[in-house]
Amino acid sequence: PVRAVFFDLDDTLVSTSAHDRSAFRACVQLIGLRRPGSDGEALVAAYRRQLSKAPWDPEDRVPISDWRAQLWVAALDEIGQATAAAVEPPSLVASTSSRCASPAELGAELQHRFDEVRLGEFAWVEGVLELVERLGAAGLRMCVITNGHSDVQHPKLKVLRASDLFEHIIVGGDEVRAGRLEKPDAGIFLKACELTGVAPMEAVHVGDSLSSDIAGAIAAGLRASIWVSLGSGPVSENCPRPDFTVTSITELPVVLVELGCLEGPSLS
Repeated sequence: PVRAVFFDLDDTLVSTSAHDRSAFRACVQLIGLRRPGSDGEALVAAYRRQLSKAPWDPEDRVPISDWRAQLWVAALDEIGQATAAAVEPPSLVASTSSRCASPAELGAELQHRFDEVRLGEFAWVEGVLELVERLGAAGLRMCVITNGHSDVQHPKLKVLRASDLFEHIIVGGDEVRAGRLEKPDAGIFLKACELTGVAPMEAVHVGDSLSSDIAGAIAAGLRASIWVSLGSGPVSENCPRPDFTVTSITELPVVLVELGCLEGPSLS
């Protein structure tokens, strides 16, 4: 029987991509104020390219906020704005005379704005609180397994007050710092089994990433892997194949009823 449910965080329990879009829109507005006439959308696209290549210092020496501020500077350089004059906020003009913000200062401001907006609206997907309450009432043990740098993931978990909802949370970045691996390595799923006191065949994992969540659940020998597709369509032939597919985390009870570990109608 299934006795435990493991959850991914980003784009599973939280609509992180939507919050990212809000934060990037705020950055577009900010660059429009600081560099009038510049292409904010091009800047964001350049930043995202930089981010995809190196989201944090591979040697884990540079603080994450400083690293990502540097990525904004690189993005400014990529679109030819690194040497352009930046306009100071009106409230600072009097105290700073005619001094223009440097690219490094602007990069730091952009990163601060991104973090401020994203964390300011970061919240559980509607229905998650009720879902977790229902699973807990059914006696199911739960654990969150989230990949990502420790200094990125822990602020998200803090603003969510995730530890109030979930007894067990594993952050991939913490595992990496301890010399272990994050998803899709089987070890992180087996650690979740140990924490919840279940065997792999007594656990299921739910997540949106075929390469991390689904592949990892399969490698760990879990009872089932459940893909949150977010409406992205069928799985291609060369991808790991989930046992079940849902379009949203709130459809999970349908699967758990089918697996025989939950009774009653699904949540609507």
